[in-house]
Amino acid sequence: MCGVLFSKGWGDIVKEHRFLTYEQQVALLRSQGLIISDEKKAIQTLSNIGYYELINGYKRIFKKSGNGDYFQGTAFEDIHAMYQFDENLRQLFLKYILRVEIHIRSLLSYAFCRRYSEQQSAYLDPRCFDASMLGHGEVNRLIGELDYAANRSDKAAYVCHHRSKYGNVPLWVVFKTLSLGTLIRFFRCSTLDIRTEVTDAFYDLREQTLGRMLDLIQDFRNVCAHNDCLYTYTGPDSIPPMPILSKVSAENGEYFDFKGNDLFAVVISMFYLLDESDFTRLVDSIERIIAHLEAGCGSLSRERLLRAMGFPSNWDELAKIQKNR
Repeated sequence: MCGVLFSKGWGDIVKEHRFLTYEQQVALLRSQGLIISDEKKAIQTLSNIGYYELINGYKRIFKKSGNGDYFQGTAFEDIHAMYQFDENLRQLFLKYILRVEIHIRSLLSYAFCRRYSEQQSAYLDPRCFDASMLGHGEVNRLIGELDYAANRSDKAAYVCHHRSKYGNVPLWVVFKTLSLGTLIRFFRCSTLDIRTEVTDAFYDLREQTLGRMLDLIQDFRNVCAHNDCLYTYTGPDSIPPMPILSKVSAENGEYFDFKGNDLFAVVISMFYLLDESDFTRLVDSIERIIAHLEAGCGSLSRERLLRAMGFPSNWDELAKIQKNR
């Protein structure tokens, strides 16, 4: 919202995305039907977060689809509660995505080093990777990243220590410096036996599906890390409908459309990628965050929230399903 306007109507100002003082922002929100009982507190919140981040990011669920009016009784505090809800979700999902990342890192380095040795000459040798990926340049690109991390980067003291003292940086050391995207590339470039060994560590997964799940959670990891809106996010990568979905049919004959690229798809991926205790804790934590929002946001129903998130009404039944190997 740049130059302050007084002569034009609110509609003209919004269309032109002009600068508004905090007081004008409050007046604009009131003119749109939003209840603001404490103007001073609202101005402080807008100052701390920003109009675009807060209102544009989290107003949609409180608006009618037809004319764009707010649902009756919607308050400024409801939008702020929605913002805090999403912030809590981001922190929670990032925590468990990192656990998956660490697990993948451990499995990959173990399988590769057992097959080819702990010497960095192994992971810098194209012959230790899938030859079919050489034609696409993926192996050479991967080796370039590994070589830089092991031999030239000085960002990690532990890498420099191994480099100077031993003249060798084992894969499990260099892996700590790599992004999830590079780990996924390493997985895809690995030989079939290594990809199979890593995939077999997870419940009822095929190699291709594991790769798609990792692509999905990498995208959502970035959303969490960059503080973007998470609960309604849909990404470019998707996973196929998984067999576990048949055990969580929606209640009361409700139709459920599994999109494969939303937050519920991440939950489904976590069912397969986390151990049972961690997954149960994830589900319980999501439910607590939802309950906290319900308690502090009277204008938002659980049904409307779950629909916006892409969750079926009885999604939490997933936590009761045991993985039978």
